[in-house]
Amino acid sequence: MESARPNRRRKIATVLLVGCLALGAVAGLSQGMTSCAGPDKEADAPKARPLTAVEAGRLADVRLHNYEDQRATLSGVVAGKDSDGRPKDVRFAGWIDWRRSLLYVRTAERKGMPGLLIQAMPGIIAIRAEDKPPATAEPPAEPPAGNWRVRPLGLPVPEKPDPLDGLVAVLLQLAAPKADNPELLRDLQTQWLRGDSVDGTRVDVLLGPAIVPTQPIAPSPTVSASPSDSPSVSSSIGIGGVGATKKPGLNPAAVKSPAKTPSGTPTPSGSPTPDPRSLVAHGGPVSYWVDGTARVRRMEALLSDDVRARVDFDRTRRPELTAIAAFGGDVINPRKVTAAEAKALSVMRTRTEAARGGHFTVNLPLPPARMIFVDGWLDWRGGVAYALAHDLDDADRNVLVHAGRTSVSMRASTDKQPPLPAPRGKWERRSWNDLGVRVPATELDVLLHEALSVGLPGRDDPKALAKSAYRLRLDELNGRPVAVFEIHTAADAASPPGTALMRYWVDPTGVVRRLEIRTRLGFAQLDIDFSKRLPALPSRV
Repeated sequence: MESARPNRRRKIATVLLVGCLALGAVAGLSQGMTSCAGPDKEADAPKARPLTAVEAGRLADVRLHNYEDQRATLSGVVAGKDSDGRPKDVRFAGWIDWRRSLLYVRTAERKGMPGLLIQAMPGIIAIRAEDKPPATAEPPAEPPAGNWRVRPLGLPVPEKPDPLDGLVAVLLQLAAPKADNPELLRDLQTQWLRGDSVDGTRVDVLLGPAIVPTQPIAPSPTVSASPSDSPSVSSSIGIGGVGATKKPGLNPAAVKSPAKTPSGTPTPSGSPTPDPRSLVAHGGPVSYWVDGTARVRRMEALLSDDVRARVDFDRTRRPELTAIAAFGGDVINPRKVTAAEAKALSVMRTRTEAARGGHFTVNLPLPPARMIFVDGWLDWRGGVAYALAHDLDDADRNVLVHAGRTSVSMRASTDKQPPLPAPRGKWERRSWNDLGVRVPATELDVLLHEALSVGLPGRDDPKALAKSAYRLRLDELNGRPVAVFEIHTAADAASPPGTALMRYWVDPTGVVRRLEIRTRLGFAQLDIDFSKRLPALPSRV
């Protein structure tokens, strides 16, 4: 599981924490959740005090130990009230992999609402409504394919961010490859709240920040984070551009730089700037139940004025997690291709062209929370792709797409599938060489262009591929074994292995079965089915 811009997304997640955790929450968190705690013991509660050096040291080790342990089982509740003031709790269970920054949980069914499957990584969350009651509280080990909706973490839905997004952001940043600085934690308004126990283990409840400082606290207040820009949308059909990447036949300027992902609601300009040593200035206060080994057993956070969350961590069960396709799928271990693999990749285009073509589909998530489903045909010998792009949220945006060797054309459509023969007139034609010069390139443009390119005749240089290609992992697609590769172009030269724009899923015969493109919301896939008879496609429109 990888993100298109991992570092940028982590910065976005930090801004999200500042916006999503409630202000003035210290008093509320010091007493715990009334919906989850036992009888009220406020009268007997010990007096809160600043952290000792030993306690600060344990709190400073929490994120390191999460990183070292890598995975944990989660269970918890987000407790709030409905519009009538009645309790409205959302219970969830699942797992987190802190090294991969991947969370996977299932919410319990509620009256009138199905359970949800949720995966999240820094800056992005994917949600899938379940169509039948689950057999277990935890999600299925293998995430179901299809029907996932991907959106930026902290996107207003509809007027303000979902409080759950703030909790997800807190959980994902709760790990680091080295210990935090305990003195910086003591410089904040951190507190020891009380002693407690979790599953028979003695713990201290420590009040700390959601965002741990990495630099000494500035003596003067800092400026609040400004809101991110809204994502840009292609003026032609509303499909967003991708990061600048040189692809064969496309102008280097064809691809628009990705827009910033929407973040949590910023602090209004008129709001007072919090004390830089307050927990509010560091994402908000969080209560951590920390045991004697400096491992967090439970945490609690106030997500809004009337919504709070509690999460319990179980480290006895730590299964491997599988990311959904939109997050890049299973773990990759990039390595340079072997001489045999380079030779096989050198004839990939020839082998793919010999397969002639087939039916293809594309699942393309777009900001802010749209999903495009493309259904059509690909003929490598004719050099044509013809498809219907469905906007699953707005059928008025549906378009027919015809891509050839020199251009791509689009036309508004009310059809349910690409009609044959193709309708005449009202097509908007764009030359591949014009993309980025006169009109913006879209992610679908780049994906279709690459789909046609992998079926061009001719062989590539195995020596060049040995330097530019990486095998990412072995996988399976529709019951067929495949190897997943990436081939770095000039634009990918500065990118680390495993982060190129395109991925190629190649079967044992050397034929491409899937193409993946890295997008602003993870990955999009173009899958090719060779079992269906290829119809005669229009050579031009």
